[in-house]
Amino acid sequence: MLLSLIHRSYRTSKTYLLAAALTLPLATAEVPLKLTRFDGPAPSFKEPSPGTLEIHGPMSVLATPATPPGAADQVLELEYFCAGGVPTFAALPGPPFEAETARYLPALGHSEAWNRYAARIAPPDQPLPAGWTQLRLDLPLPAGRVLQVRNLKLRPERPGEFDAAPAKPSAAAPKEALQSYLDRKFPATLTQVSVGKDAIHLEGRAGPETGELFLADIPMDLLLDDPRCWETLVAVKPAADGRFTLEVPRRRQRDGLDYDRLTSRWQLVRKTPQGIEPLSHARYGGAVDCRSPDLPPARPRSKKGLGGWHTGLLPDELKDLGITAVTVNVMIHALASLTPEPGTVPFQWQGRTYHARESALAGHDRTFLEAQKHGAMVSAILLVANPAKGGNDVIKRLGHPDAHPDGIFAMPDVTSPEGIALYGAILNLMAERWSRPDGKYGRVHHWIMHNEVDAGWVWTNAGTKPDIVFMDLYHRSMRLMDLIARQYDRGSRAFITLTHHWAHGGDPKWYGSKRMIDLLVRYGQAEGDFPWALAYHPYPQNLFNPRAWEDEQATFRFDSPKITPKNLEVLDAYMKQPALRFRGKVRPVHLSENGFNSKDYSAKELADQAAGMALAWKKMAKLSSIESWQYHNWIDNRHEGGLKIGLRKFPDEPGDPLGKKPIWHLYQALGTPDEDKLAAPYLPVIGIKSWDEIIHTAPIN
Repeated sequence: MLLSLIHRSYRTSKTYLLAAALTLPLATAEVPLKLTRFDGPAPSFKEPSPGTLEIHGPMSVLATPATPPGAADQVLELEYFCAGGVPTFAALPGPPFEAETARYLPALGHSEAWNRYAARIAPPDQPLPAGWTQLRLDLPLPAGRVLQVRNLKLRPERPGEFDAAPAKPSAAAPKEALQSYLDRKFPATLTQVSVGKDAIHLEGRAGPETGELFLADIPMDLLLDDPRCWETLVAVKPAADGRFTLEVPRRRQRDGLDYDRLTSRWQLVRKTPQGIEPLSHARYGGAVDCRSPDLPPARPRSKKGLGGWHTGLLPDELKDLGITAVTVNVMIHALASLTPEPGTVPFQWQGRTYHARESALAGHDRTFLEAQKHGAMVSAILLVANPAKGGNDVIKRLGHPDAHPDGIFAMPDVTSPEGIALYGAILNLMAERWSRPDGKYGRVHHWIMHNEVDAGWVWTNAGTKPDIVFMDLYHRSMRLMDLIARQYDRGSRAFITLTHHWAHGGDPKWYGSKRMIDLLVRYGQAEGDFPWALAYHPYPQNLFNPRAWEDEQATFRFDSPKITPKNLEVLDAYMKQPALRFRGKVRPVHLSENGFNSKDYSAKELADQAAGMALAWKKMAKLSSIESWQYHNWIDNRHEGGLKIGLRKFPDEPGDPLGKKPIWHLYQALGTPDEDKLAAPYLPVIGIKSWDEIIHTAPIN
């Protein structure tokens, strides 16, 4: 939910908007707007950082143009950050500001990052009345809600800006075809695909099927029913009982290039007069030959971690807090170039040559080596720049071609040979470098695939996609990392990353985290299970309210709208269901991004913040599926929509920069003999006498 931009550039830190906008080049004909409170100064209207304004609760504000706007300047544009969003609001030209001249603008949607907003204040055929000099914006923010805005301006409408987007071919399979494929009961099955060092071993059952049977070698980038799926066929001769076993070389040529079948999926087919008839679901490799089979897995000493961590600031913090796990943001597009450049070295993947940026890799080496020194488990969060926002050749090739500029980050392009080759090359570069037995460059134990994919429109954008289509793309990304990483570290896991919006999406463009898990399970059932794991973000229901024990939308049912610290038992019970397990074992669950807000630095608010953490920790102690909690954000960040969820105060806090909050001292004590002593003061804050009172023991379904 909040990947603060400052540490992760992957949540482009929830930025704010309405504020004295930056002056733009005159050629753009944009007019900056200065925002002030309509009724004069008040604590509910402030500027926490230059150029960013923060509004608490319902309010009317004045937007004053820096220069007289032209007749064509009829579009209001801004950037905003607002958990919960702002309902439809009125814009009144004036003075005077009269109700009959009001224009009603579209709502600002729920946002946990800086989003762009643009709306007509007047259609071309209904211009604003002459003589106006200001706009009054009546913002119906619910009490307790916070809006941050920046870069407010007026500008002309761009050609086609508000027209319906023209249809274009989608780089994704159709929803109906995918659903039919997953639901289909095929007569045959592949029971095993094992990737050895030099060969791939395949086993299956053709059943009673007759005729010319083949195994189709289908590269991962090919979409369902693409005719190119049948270009490489291997003849199959089943035994009398329909069973078959065969081995094929691991490497072959594809389009004149060396190709590693590690990433292929295999499907039994039959040739008929009408063409190729599929007889089974396609299946990916299961077992994978590993370079270092004895590489020890991560075994954190406790469940205590830090999210979005990096080396350099407060070097003793991991030791002082007793941190055993960290997440680190990795902008993978920054690690490679398509052409040689100063400071790059060549590397290859799937017959293509790329060029690694040594300085970017070395920067991550320093972070991973520092974590290694402290014995901390490292999970890298892999983020892809959005090509719809522009960028260099790597970004344009790496990001999904359907991505919309509203997305902060993008899904990788997993549906073209060029895109998936570059993506796979970077994944292989990272996995090989950071899984060495000698730990020369540090170690990454796990890979969190992008960010909060149930809110993919914001964090992993692939354009407008039905949930099953989005999962088809995301599943490929997870599979690719899984297959590549297990060549070097058999204990490595690819993690699906999800918000606290469980059985309800939280936004019309989002999917819901339960739905994403269920779809991933369905793909595994069809195409062979693999050892994915879960990176969940169970923030409180309201990010601004740390009193998670009051969360009304967190129920103790599998159809709970949200999973927050109040009802973590639901997540634990859900993941322990037989259908969710991998080879009978419960998949690891990491709560990889979570934190509690302090509305201010008063004693009452700081106590509420710490009480939320105590509640979550005591819950986790009873839940065996949850292996780690990575606290986010480590330090208060002025670019997170007015939130103050850090263990420490702002780095520039007057009189107490980086000051330790009570939650810092509590977090330090968790998992130590001092835990109960430091947690006890928060029992009365929650309104209980014993931590046993917060544990839900009734059946969940």
